[in-house]
Amino acid sequence: MSWKFSRRRFLAGGAAFIGAGCLPRSWSKTAPSRLPIPPLVDGRQGKPVELQIRSGTWSFRPGVKTPTLGFSQDYLGPTIRTRQGSELNLHYRNTLTESVAVHGHGLHVPGEVDGGPQRAIAPGADWQPSLSIVQPAATCWYHSHTHGKTGEQVYRGLAGLILIEDEEADSLPLPHQYGIDDLPVIIQDRTFDAQGRLVYSLYDAHEDGWLGDTVIINGAIAPVASVPAGKVRLRLLNGANARFYIVGFADNRTFYKIATDGGLLEAPVPLTTMEMSPGERCEIVVDMADGKPAGLQTLFEDEFDEEEGLVGSLLALFDRSGRELPPPSLTLIVDKTLPAHTAPLPEQLATIVRPQPREIVGSRDFMLNMEDGGGMGNDGGHAGTDMTINGAAMDMNVINERVQLGVWERWRIRSNQGAHPFHVHGCSFLIERMEGSAAPPEQRGWKDMVVLDDDDWSEIVVRFDHPATERYPYMYHCHILEHEDRGMMGQFTVG
Repeated sequence: MSWKFSRRRFLAGGAAFIGAGCLPRSWSKTAPSRLPIPPLVDGRQGKPVELQIRSGTWSFRPGVKTPTLGFSQDYLGPTIRTRQGSELNLHYRNTLTESVAVHGHGLHVPGEVDGGPQRAIAPGADWQPSLSIVQPAATCWYHSHTHGKTGEQVYRGLAGLILIEDEEADSLPLPHQYGIDDLPVIIQDRTFDAQGRLVYSLYDAHEDGWLGDTVIINGAIAPVASVPAGKVRLRLLNGANARFYIVGFADNRTFYKIATDGGLLEAPVPLTTMEMSPGERCEIVVDMADGKPAGLQTLFEDEFDEEEGLVGSLLALFDRSGRELPPPSLTLIVDKTLPAHTAPLPEQLATIVRPQPREIVGSRDFMLNMEDGGGMGNDGGHAGTDMTINGAAMDMNVINERVQLGVWERWRIRSNQGAHPFHVHGCSFLIERMEGSAAPPEQRGWKDMVVLDDDDWSEIVVRFDHPATERYPYMYHCHILEHEDRGMMGQFTVG
């Protein structure tokens, strides 16, 4: 594994939780459930996809009803399938008593239909964006982006996947049977009270964001999925508010990363563990031809020791705590009656054309700051910490940057304290350096998330091919949602 986990994290607050997917004591004997598979909605033919923003109840534990939010269902939303060259028509209807903005995270669309906080849908109102899908095949997602309320609304369930197809990906021998050998895996962590209700408070969150104590996959605790005796594709989304995860299999089996946020890598990258930051997507392929169960473990990043590895870190953690080892976050069990994909992985997946140095004509620096503010943050932020970028907290009335359409730029991003996942709207970019080091092979695909810290600069090269106006600008921000809600976000136009 080429990635190094020795950099300093500010996520030490996670040590106060049970961690590593371990369940609260009252929930620890819950029988494994089947992995919930969000329904697949076809948006490829232009027919409007109806998405009702609503409240509901969801059983994270059998027999316990938890108040939640969702899109056209009780928790999370359907998976929307679309295709390069098609028009994706969405129809959001807000039935809640509060406003909701919905962002198409990873989509290359103009600012007018990007779904930033300027596009908040009032209670009882509708929004019907029409999205021209021009980008390559990728796993994207949609989620709440309501100003000052993103963390709470996502935490309660307002998120779902968007799968983009194209001819190039169709031609590759990759698993593609949705729900059978091509599984959506939305990883989140949540905290529950004694009655099974979700516990969340922006004002009570630590400076490192809101960290749950229980890992859930697609809204289930330690679920089981039946898969064929062949290659299985997992479309992983770190849908957490603030957690960095280390994922890998309990038996240390090798898997292959085939795609990053914005699409396929140039070639599969073999790994046994990998880090995922909040908001990041990774597509991996694991071979189940041996017929043995495979347990996908999700370890909180601050509890991972690179020398001990995934299993060693789990054993050391639970030796210290005296608790039983947790079940895997997701267990794959082979069902030989299912149609299996047995073709070898292709050696080449995609061609990524990188800009020449002479094409990169501009540069910008962004410094993410966390300071003891001694008072309320901008727009109701945290009482003890100011969250800013380049010294400015998010202001809906201020355009922070103005970018030229169709021009390559180099953006350098760093923090004054700890690690942050940085997201840019309306584009995919290429990472050149992560925290001062060259981007590892598994991060050299198209991205819309980059991790940065206080040790050195992360650098990306980026170009914007769609306009964003002062009325509907794009956003750049930390994707720790509590940081975003407290002001660590800026606005920029493209024109």
